Amino acid sequence: MNRKKEGVTGEQTVCEYISAQGMRVVQRNFSCRGGEIDIVARDKGTLVFIEVKSRESEAFGFGAEAVTRTKRRRIVQAAKLFMLIHKAPEMDVRFDVAVVTRGEVEYIKDAFTTADL
Repeated sequence: MNRKKEGVTGEQTVCEYISAQGMRVVQRNFSCRGGEIDIVARDKGTLVFIEVKSRESEAFGFGAEAVTRTKRRRIVQAAKLFMLIHKAPEMDVRFDVAVVTRGEVEYIKDAFTTADL
C-alpha cells in the first residue's frame, strides 16, 4: 500500500474509532501555510486536534515518536488559525495523537500541550 493511501485509510479508521467513543468529527485535513491537522473533532465542549500516524509495522519506530517538537509547533499554529477562522477562541482545546498499526488504533489523549513546546 502506498503511503498516501495508508494515511487516508488510517485517518478513516481513527474517525470511526473516535465516533464510537462519542466524539464528533468537525473537519478532516485542515491545512494552512504553517501546518496541517489530520482531524478536528468535538469531545463534548472541547475542540480536539488529532494527529494520525499510520504504520504497517514498528520496524521504523513507533508512530507517536514521529510527532516531533517541530511537528507539534506546526499543529498548534494550525489549530490557532482554525480557531480564529471558525470563531472558536474561547473553547477548551486538546491535542491527541492516534497511531494506527495494521488496523489497530492506539489513541493517546492529551498527547501534548502548548506548554510542552
